[in-house]
Amino acid sequence: MKKLLFLIAFVLPFTLAGQNAWDALRYSQINYQGTARSLALGNAVTALGGDFGSITLNPAASAMYPYSEISITPSLVTKFSEVNYFTQRTNDRYTRPGISNLGYTGSWNTSNNTGLVSLSFSAGYNKVQDFTTRTSVRRNNSESSWLTPVATMTNGIVYSDLEHGDNYNPYYDSRASWRSVLAWNTYLLDTLPGTHDQYIAAPENLYGEDIVVGGPLDQRFTRESRGSMGEYTLNMGANISNRFFVGYSLNFRNIYYRTFEKFTETAQDPEAFQTWYTDFSHTYDQTTTGLGFNMNLGIIAVPVSLPGFNWRLGISVATPTWTSLTDEWQEHMTADFLDQQKNASSPVGSYSYKVRTPWRFSAGTAFILGKVGLISFDYEGADYRTMKMSDKYDKWAFEQDNEAIRYGSEEFGFQYAHNFRAGAEIRISRLAIRGGYSYYGAPERSYEATQVVSGGLGLRGNQFYTDLGVSYRLKESEGFSLYDSGSPGIPGLNTLSQLRLLLTVGFRF
Repeated sequence: MKKLLFLIAFVLPFTLAGQNAWDALRYSQINYQGTARSLALGNAVTALGGDFGSITLNPAASAMYPYSEISITPSLVTKFSEVNYFTQRTNDRYTRPGISNLGYTGSWNTSNNTGLVSLSFSAGYNKVQDFTTRTSVRRNNSESSWLTPVATMTNGIVYSDLEHGDNYNPYYDSRASWRSVLAWNTYLLDTLPGTHDQYIAAPENLYGEDIVVGGPLDQRFTRESRGSMGEYTLNMGANISNRFFVGYSLNFRNIYYRTFEKFTETAQDPEAFQTWYTDFSHTYDQTTTGLGFNMNLGIIAVPVSLPGFNWRLGISVATPTWTSLTDEWQEHMTADFLDQQKNASSPVGSYSYKVRTPWRFSAGTAFILGKVGLISFDYEGADYRTMKMSDKYDKWAFEQDNEAIRYGSEEFGFQYAHNFRAGAEIRISRLAIRGGYSYYGAPERSYEATQVVSGGLGLRGNQFYTDLGVSYRLKESEGFSLYDSGSPGIPGLNTLSQLRLLLTVGFRF
């Protein structure tokens, strides 16, 4: 079971300093996609080469091209979510199309049989992460309110500090969270009698010194995310005596992440509430954009080459990706009472920061069985304790987060992730049948390992080829709570899985 990060955000106030180590993890994890062939083989392609999808894992893959090639890979991704929250269930699925791969590889033959046999150059795009997801949560007859912890975290702040004034903006000038300011300005918070800095929420009734929620509430929550990380690659490779293949890639990473969250709470009987509270809604909208770069160096060796049999070994090293990111977000709150309606919007917040991802090391072996098929195995390692965050103007801004990443804390427990991949292919004339399996170790102690099964078909012509690949990410469970309801344990469980379909079309010349 792992933490459901977007739901934890409801417990913790989001401020200008809301960026933390979970953001670093989001942009450090890799989910290779590439071409339909590499996907179908479980991305166990470090030692294979000859495919644009494998260039992401080992840049020496381009050096094994004996021809020039252009390929494109459209994709279709469906994310499934099954939620059980206080025994109430919801199911979602969210499908989005996209482009997984677009690439060109050119090969120049020197006419030499030994030494430098050929040079290659590749340029293109490979998607390395997909943020597609949608999750819905419902709870009827709730005896607690989302607004209760908002009132609690506002205690100690004088109510006048929550209101706009001349040259005073409570969103930036007070110590309050933006949600506290929104709730106060929509009448969803009020001060307790005789106080200026102690608060009660609109769904709560006051009986002497006792504060209780006035009646049953129906709650709904929806979160939808989209976007991806992709790498634009400039690659060079060299074939040395048909025994050693070396390659180097300079990769420019593009990040786009958009998430929208909406929480609504409705009173079943408004007259049971002393404030005549009817309902409220809160929305949170965030967009993250970023650019980064990394370098990758690899080699593929062929220690055994016999008629009908070929044994290959591959090794690659990828530097960290140095990424500059900008988060922009806005919150909105609407409140309805029997006698009035109120709404308020926060400013658009913006914050820029940097993330350095871990080094990645890959090693693979492949056995090419002539025209019959192949078997390949990969290992990859990444130490997530080496992630680092920084601020352009304040080098100590993330000191505590970086220490927690490196040494661990109560909230974070990052670790070295061991990844294993395997793939196989059987050829029947011009038809190829493929299968694969991937195991990605947990990057943090509260996460589960990720397992992916895959398969596909390929059809080869003299100059034209097409591949179909499909992968299914096995179910993983995440515990969560929408807010601190006072209930013991973790009240919610979200089970996620993912289906991916790729179709590659290529031309060789």
